[in-house]
Amino acid sequence: MARRLRWLTLAPLALLAVGCSGQTPSGNGPGQPADTGGGIAWSHDYEAALAQAKAEGKPLMVDVFATWCKPCQMLDEDVFSRPEVVDASLDFVCAKVDGDQKPDVRDGLGVTGYPTVLFLDSNGSVVRRSRGLVSHEVMLREMAAAVEETSGSTQESD
Repeated sequence: MARRLRWLTLAPLALLAVGCSGQTPSGNGPGQPADTGGGIAWSHDYEAALAQAKAEGKPLMVDVFATWCKPCQMLDEDVFSRPEVVDASLDFVCAKVDGDQKPDVRDGLGVTGYPTVLFLDSNGSVVRRSRGLVSHEVMLREMAAAVEETSGSTQESD
């Protein structure tokens, strides 16, 4: 009995740590949330953002989320709203993709759970990915690594 109670107590914390699965709970209809990126210039059109990244020779940061996903909401509120993350986002073309609304994009990028933040070079190749809810410090490290990893590939495509 004590083991079962411990599992019931820890299960929600484990879910927050790894993010949400890609399954929409029944009864939750699709919808587009308000842009709560806290200053990040998010595009909600993946194809246009990819074209912009290619034209500008910049890497692309793609936040794949679901409206019902609490860790996705927490990423918006606690990470993407931080001034240092907003500043770092200026090195990218940034796109938000509702994975439930755009399953073709979600599946094409190999996303299996929410939230997933992908970093693509200007040619559209995934160079890094961050899964689940992460701290702003981890996101900043991922963003810096993605800029470093794409600096050679963006110059080669010119």
